[in-house]
Amino acid sequence: MWTVAAVAALVAVWTRLSLANVARQPLLRRRNYLGEEVIGSAGLAFVGAAVVGWLLLSVGGELVWHESGALSAVALWFGALGLLDDIAGDPQVKGLGGHWRTLWRERRLTTGMVKALGGGLGALVAAACRTAIAPVEGANALLQWLVDATLIALSANALNLLDVRPARALKGFWLLSAVGVAVAGGSGWVALVPLWAGTLAYAPADFRRHAMLGDAGANPLGACLGLWLSAHWDLPAQAVLVGILVAFHLYAERRSLTADIERVALLRWLDNLGVRRDR
Repeated sequence: MWTVAAVAALVAVWTRLSLANVARQPLLRRRNYLGEEVIGSAGLAFVGAAVVGWLLLSVGGELVWHESGALSAVALWFGALGLLDDIAGDPQVKGLGGHWRTLWRERRLTTGMVKALGGGLGALVAAACRTAIAPVEGANALLQWLVDATLIALSANALNLLDVRPARALKGFWLLSAVGVAVAGGSGWVALVPLWAGTLAYAPADFRRHAMLGDAGANPLGACLGLWLSAHWDLPAQAVLVGILVAFHLYAERRSLTADIERVALLRWLDNLGVRRDR
């Protein structure tokens, strides 16, 4: 327990220092939905911090090497894909459908499509590595692998879809990770400590509209959560969540999530909770 607390504190300090370094990079400055210039791709800060946290948890014996290695690899791979899209992405092409149409009609490969294809490949590899954390044998092995990969890929993109307003993706991560630990009966919660500590340390910058996660932050945050869920939830629970995520993606392709949140008082209140509203 003391090791976990020490790692959480270290990750929080590391995140603050990393965020200050990110702020100095002109390539990573973006304009938010209000037109304010803020730090873009700021999620890079807690991605690096989380990798350090997982390493230290493994050294301290609080986390097995297999899980820390898999989570670190997923964080770095999905973070790199997200950073590519943040820096070189075409802002005129929206949604997965838009990237597919651009590829089909214009024969042009967008960075968003590279991110989608790379994310799919990364999810398949991560799902295969996940068996080292929680082995599956027999006829269910192939089905489990496919469900795991789908869960990882959809979780990554789901947080991307939420990251269009301050702190929305963070709140989504905190809520889903808390539900995840509850459904898992508390099993494996230590692996989430670096992400919790890192996001909590970063959160004030997002809530105050000083920074945005960017795809470089939302993408790995969702993917790591998906990997954790695949390792600590049983197959029926994962299948239910995959169905929910598929429905969420279909909904987001056809509707404005922000507009619909504004129409529902409870969702609007949760969305605005703690966020600086003045311009």
